[in-house]
Amino acid sequence: MTEEFGEFIDEFILDAEERLKRLEEMLLMPRAVSDVDEAERVLAVKRELHTLKGNAGMMGLTELQQLAHAMEDAIDTTADAPLDADWLLARLDAYRDVVRGLKRSGRAQRAAAPTVGSVRVPFAVLDPLLDDIAEVVILRNRLALAVEQGRRGVADGSTDVDTLRAWWSEASLAFASLGHVLDRVQDGIMGLRLTPLHTVFGSLRRIVHDEATRSDKRADFRSSGGATPLDKSLLDFAADALGHLVRNAVIHGIESPTARAAAGKVPVGTISVHAAVRGDDVRIDVRDDGAGIDVAAAKRAAERTGITFDPTDPYAVLFESGVSTRGEADLSAGRGVGLSAVREAVRRQRGEIEVLSTRGRGTTFRLRLPMTVSILRALLLRVDGESYALPLTAVVESRRLHAADGHEINRAGVIRWRDELLPMIDLGLQFGTRPSARRDGYLIVVEFAGKRRALVVDAIVAVEEVVVRRLDPIVGRPVGVAGSTVLGDGRAILILDPPGLIALRAVPEAA
Repeated sequence: MTEEFGEFIDEFILDAEERLKRLEEMLLMPRAVSDVDEAERVLAVKRELHTLKGNAGMMGLTELQQLAHAMEDAIDTTADAPLDADWLLARLDAYRDVVRGLKRSGRAQRAAAPTVGSVRVPFAVLDPLLDDIAEVVILRNRLALAVEQGRRGVADGSTDVDTLRAWWSEASLAFASLGHVLDRVQDGIMGLRLTPLHTVFGSLRRIVHDEATRSDKRADFRSSGGATPLDKSLLDFAADALGHLVRNAVIHGIESPTARAAAGKVPVGTISVHAAVRGDDVRIDVRDDGAGIDVAAAKRAAERTGITFDPTDPYAVLFESGVSTRGEADLSAGRGVGLSAVREAVRRQRGEIEVLSTRGRGTTFRLRLPMTVSILRALLLRVDGESYALPLTAVVESRRLHAADGHEINRAGVIRWRDELLPMIDLGLQFGTRPSARRDGYLIVVEFAGKRRALVVDAIVAVEEVVVRRLDPIVGRPVGVAGSTVLGDGRAILILDPPGLIALRAVPEAA
């Protein structure tokens, strides 16, 4: 495959995948109320199929051309009859499988080059970035000139102090202006990585359709907030996590039509996905109007598997692997199956998941994810001569620690904070950089998923934006560590992981 033809194939695949998504969404839409609207939907499906057929023929991809032609012919022969959505969806799956095989083949033939994802960017989005880059060049030259003039003046010793101060002032102004423009460039570049969530809603609708058909249930899929942006690197993860939650909602949440009728509900269940931005995070709710979670059944399942049941957090048992692998029939909606993997994956992305449920009325799984994983605001800490970055979103409060603040329960440190006792986690003691807990320094209260801990550190240095780097696989996944970053002075430091810190047990002092 020549490089030029490979680029054409890549474009064809990208276009085909987008058209397949649109076709799937159109086929999964309920039949239109009016004949005119339904005729327009059928015509739109035929247009997409005709384009797929023509593009495949132009590329010499006979198998794909024939698949699209067969679907187009099937719609022509049915004339005014309703679309056979299930038959067409099965053929779309066959078409998609061939496209995936084509993509794998292309990657194999171009294995020497790294395979990366792609996004389409309108020129209108790039224009402001180009303007900012032009301004960066101007300010860079202005700064360089001021620095060079000052350097020469100091070197030859002939420049008076007022002139040097003027050059220093010019350099400072240019530097400040450059910082503002670079902030805009950063926001613009990060914006290019953001993709609207509606791009995954089509696949979720398909999951609801397929699972409801397999389990002899009836369920509608609804969504809102599709314009909510999410980092491209998180999108595939979100699609997998949401797919699992939606699948669970159909299989284990929605009742059969008979059971729903007996409960006084309409026979068709509803599964909805709602997304919205909350500060720097994205919140995604997956709701069903099914039977809800039976807390008593969850407690019995916990007791059978030897898992501690916490009445203040009764749904926590659903995320325990011991419960999920058993899948007991009396565990309400069987919610434990695979949810432990979802929770761990969410936490690895610096997110969290919680459950809200009302017996007989339904369940909501609420995901909170960072909008972007590349850059975060962090609190820089110093502990035993080492520096760490703590994501600022997890910080509730910080203050000076005094010797009288700490108390001991079972030889583990605790502190009274706002009428509650918090375990004290001395980072040096946890990371092995000191033999005993410190008596002074600073306290930082962190919170994740409703749980709090008080971290003990030597000093709070500053608040900075840091670039997140993943740890090398050879390092593994140390508890309490999410990644690394490089500071302005070139030092590499670790980024702390709030979920991991919350999970740490307060370590008793060495005897």
